[in-house]
Amino acid sequence: MRTFFYPQSMVVVGASPRKKNLGHLIILNNVRLGCKVRLYGVSSEEGEIAGIRIYREFASLPETPDVALFITPAAAIPDLLEECGKRGIRRAVIESSGFSEFSRDENDALETKILEIAERYGIRFVGPNCIGIVNYDLNLVMPFLLYKQSLPGGRVGMIAQSGGLGHIYLEGLPENSVRPGKMVSMGNKLQLDETDFLRYFLGDEATDMVVVYLEGFKRGRDFFQAALSASKPIILQKSNRNPLSASIARSHTAALSASDDVVDGSCRQAAVIRVEDEQEAIAAVKILQQPLMRGRRLAVLSRSGGHAVITADACSQYGFDLVPFPESFFERLNTLYTRRVIAPQNPLDLGEIFDYRIYARILEEALKLDCVDGALFNHVYQSHYESDMSRTFLGELDSLVRKYNKPAAVAVITDAAETMEILKSFPVYTSPLAAIKALHISATYAERKELRDTRGEGGGFSLSPPSLQERLAALIEEKRHPLADECIDLLEAAGLKFVRSIKIKQIGDLEDGAISFPVAVKLLSSQASHKSDVGGVRLNLPDRDALGKALEAIRTSVSERAPDVSVEGFLVQEMVAEGQEFFVGGRQDPVFGPVVVAGLGGIFLEIFRDTAVRIAPVTRNEALDMLSGLQAWPILQGRRGQAPRDVEALADLICRVAALLVDAPRIAEIDLNPVFVHRAGSGISLADSRILVALEEENQLKKRE
Repeated sequence: MRTFFYPQSMVVVGASPRKKNLGHLIILNNVRLGCKVRLYGVSSEEGEIAGIRIYREFASLPETPDVALFITPAAAIPDLLEECGKRGIRRAVIESSGFSEFSRDENDALETKILEIAERYGIRFVGPNCIGIVNYDLNLVMPFLLYKQSLPGGRVGMIAQSGGLGHIYLEGLPENSVRPGKMVSMGNKLQLDETDFLRYFLGDEATDMVVVYLEGFKRGRDFFQAALSASKPIILQKSNRNPLSASIARSHTAALSASDDVVDGSCRQAAVIRVEDEQEAIAAVKILQQPLMRGRRLAVLSRSGGHAVITADACSQYGFDLVPFPESFFERLNTLYTRRVIAPQNPLDLGEIFDYRIYARILEEALKLDCVDGALFNHVYQSHYESDMSRTFLGELDSLVRKYNKPAAVAVITDAAETMEILKSFPVYTSPLAAIKALHISATYAERKELRDTRGEGGGFSLSPPSLQERLAALIEEKRHPLADECIDLLEAAGLKFVRSIKIKQIGDLEDGAISFPVAVKLLSSQASHKSDVGGVRLNLPDRDALGKALEAIRTSVSERAPDVSVEGFLVQEMVAEGQEFFVGGRQDPVFGPVVVAGLGGIFLEIFRDTAVRIAPVTRNEALDMLSGLQAWPILQGRRGQAPRDVEALADLICRVAALLVDAPRIAEIDLNPVFVHRAGSGISLADSRILVALEEENQLKKRE
């Protein structure tokens, strides 16, 4: 991978010496910016571009280039790539468009041919439909866009599926005082993808953090597995969340949509920072260049009382604690200014202080405090006479945060022209809210990183005995999904325990004493996935007589509501004592593999959709984190006189279901709803389940975006 970013030589295929096509522009860019890579061109015409020799064929090149960059019609790529292989070139960047982003069916053969040629010669390539690679360490710019100037190389690596977004990041970071280091635009990701480049940047000593823009994951599970052990921050902007954007993305980079709840859960699990847009990503880069905020106790200093109030509102919204300043803090400040001028509180209003020489000293006194994890300074000023003094103050910021190992975000509130200029020189923010959001990113990343790094070991469950695999194989052979009673049998074979359940076809099948009343009865039918929709459930039946009447009532209801639904039997179950209804389930996601889901259950599952998702398997700590992130978490803790629930038992079930999905990939989906969570120490009860098996011969895990 390093050869892509640090080639010693590169040939641009399709650079015309006479007309200024895109290949011509690429060579001009690199010559003008002082590229440290030996450059060549290959075209149908010989000649020169800015002193760079253009050859008619690969065989005429004076050396074998490390990288070939293609900017030719798509149909010409296979033959040119073949010539590349014969010449010994083993790295290629295909910027040409006209592949699956236009028409998947029509261009599948073309892409297949490219992959075959690449495999035959051992060629690794980026693209197609991309703008290639930038490495400011070498002044190497592969995009066909015009670049005004070169930049000293920074330590931010960027991975972009979209060339346009990659270019915006390259321009946006310097406008916010951040020097970009390297960028790769992947386009259709026909061969190399985001996981390949993430692994490269995580191991690159010249990269401190990674920014990623994606429209679709090609190997989502592998991506987050790499992120799980990352020591560097990973900032992800993931678009393509809904059907409308999915259709646009497919025509843009051939990206398919992944389930957004899985992306969110995976980000939390792997401590990947997910952002909404480029501006939030750039704000994240700026704050993460400082030490992390390891706590939420914030000191706010403000030159404007109004902005102090605005900041206090934002602190409440984003979960920051405005801790009272200790008396010793004000005693030290008394040596800097007259205490009577300012109310001794947090936020601290500095509106009466006009001596710029002491701003940095006040900020330092705040950062010194053991009761403070970070600081925010609202700097309101007039540029026509405070500009130079402001720059002197801001110039001390970096040394202070390094000295005390705490972040400090500065919001500059001034005129528009001054704001644009100050942003280029200092990592500041344009409002108190923007600064608070940045600190929230830092604190959240620190929290999630600590959870990730202390996730613990898995439960060591073995939930796929031969009997379970045999039953799953039989269902697949019969090309059907299991009925409710068969689901229970399958899950009990995997070690999960359900309430006492008996299958009957009529009341006479139930032996006396076989089950304890009261009971519930449920319809068994392969044609009714939601039994309650056809009147197929009756609860709290006190005795055998009531059960018999309930069976007839269900038959009548089904015949009236859904005459095409066959009644294949009934499942009689003992009623569960009190318990809060929750849901645990999971599925084989086509991009991320097995994922586990947990949330508020019963009828509230579809109403509130209060769920958490993680990539399976999960550890106990990860399962507890899933539960603590739910809106229903207070119910489990016990509020308003209610007893706390058995969170440990519920977390154990989450771990077991996750392990089952990993061990038994033939289970395509599993729902346990409701799961009755009893009082702390009393465990849980499983009453109902639904399983879908992977009936297709090709397992869903093999389907990749």
